Amino acid sequence: MVCFSDTEASAERMTAQQEYPLVTFALYAYNEEKYIKAAIEGAFSQDYSPLEIVLSDDGSSDRTFVIMQEMADSYKGPHKVILNRNPRNIGIGSQLTACVAKSTGDLILLANGDDISLPDRTRVTVEAWRASGRKAQAIYTDLEVIDENGNPRGKTLLAAASFQTLEAGIRARFSGGAPAASLALTRAVFDRFGPLPDNLILEDNALYMRAMLLGGCLRLPEPLVSYRVHAGNTSQAYAHGEFHEWVKRHRRKLIWQKKEGIKAYLQMLRDLYQLPAEDWPAEDLKRARWAAMEMLLQNAILHDYHTGDKTIGFKDRCRTLARLSLLLTKVLLKTLFPSIERRNERWHHESASR
Repeated sequence: MVCFSDTEASAERMTAQQEYPLVTFALYAYNEEKYIKAAIEGAFSQDYSPLEIVLSDDGSSDRTFVIMQEMADSYKGPHKVILNRNPRNIGIGSQLTACVAKSTGDLILLANGDDISLPDRTRVTVEAWRASGRKAQAIYTDLEVIDENGNPRGKTLLAAASFQTLEAGIRARFSGGAPAASLALTRAVFDRFGPLPDNLILEDNALYMRAMLLGGCLRLPEPLVSYRVHAGNTSQAYAHGEFHEWVKRHRRKLIWQKKEGIKAYLQMLRDLYQLPAEDWPAEDLKRARWAAMEMLLQNAILHDYHTGDKTIGFKDRCRTLARLSLLLTKVLLKTLFPSIERRNERWHHESASR
């Protein structure tokens, strides 16, 4: 029998934690009773340890949370299972906030209630994170597409994202970047910036940008998640059909995208101003902030157009354009003729001295 001192045992535990950090697997769902069982089975099948699994329900009106409870109660595996339920449907942001608050993992893997994570997803992700020296703040993979019944469609969704600048990523809303379905994030992404808004739906946009700002992202080309394509996909309109019916779905998708885009750009703009400028190239950061404000306005205008909302009418927009044009003209004149601003400063100084 070999005996170890308390110091040796403590050192051994620290070494084990460094090699095999505690990981959180956050699975969140809303009204997905048809698919949630397979998603939970994917979470339970993870071959990595130590792992804590958070099953979160956003106030579903169907049996989604009941299935979560039943499977959690009957689970006999090695992983710790934590349940969370919102009393009403609030949004993905609220679920992520709860998952982070109820967990302690160094790395947090996100999973949707209608997708299926392969058994080695967590292990491969952790190995890649460790190989980066834990510098990667986000790790994501390509997605294998499956149909409504879970059958492979022989198609892979590439999650490749190549943004030369932060501004370029903002203007593209990081489209084609790190999909939430296969996204893993360090806890710092949440701790450094704080919780997401409760009703945020496009969570991957803000999270990807945060990870970029904190240290970078890492893509694994190996598909580790089966991404289910079905009629209920929130952000997509996959199904084809008669033109008039397709147009209705397409318009609904556009309205949804612009509405959620407004919230996404609001959050990204907040995060861009929260990070100290010295942590990122100042010029790119300033351009990214400008782009976020521009894209926020674009999404607001297009949302009103697609919904037919005339509250902010044509005259209102013309007035806004006129005010902006006047402002830009003033700034241009002050830039060309610095004496104008010096005169204004003298006037303010004299006014303050009275």
